[in-house]
Amino acid sequence: MTWMVNTIEIDLRLRKIWLSIGYALLSMTAVLSLIPIPGPDIGGGDKLVHFVTYALLSGWFSLIVKYSRTLWAVLFGLIAFGFLMEYLQGFTSYRRQDIDDAIANSAGVMVGIAIHYSPLRGMLVNFDKFLHARF
Repeated sequence: MTWMVNTIEIDLRLRKIWLSIGYALLSMTAVLSLIPIPGPDIGGGDKLVHFVTYALLSGWFSLIVKYSRTLWAVLFGLIAFGFLMEYLQGFTSYRRQDIDDAIANSAGVMVGIAIHYSPLRGMLVNFDKFLHARF
């Protein structure tokens, strides 16, 4: 059994559950991007948080997409989402727009997409089969 799975071969039986989890993560990211965050302003130190958050988001969605063209939609969709969150922060009195945050978001998305080609993809397929057989 190989851990590498061809993009076309992947067929997750619980795809709706995996997508639901992804959309919940996306919603949580939107909420946390737009609510006031208590505590001191850490300046540029939050760029790592932006990078990791968007790498995890794109990594999650890249594991469950079935076709390469959908992977492109994940890439551009999450980059646009990151820019939208930064734009909307400009309309609040407690958050600020920061192009550097949007760039960190975009860099995270691009790195997270690489998970599509990693052994984690095959592990998700096997885990999906295991759960489907049990429930």
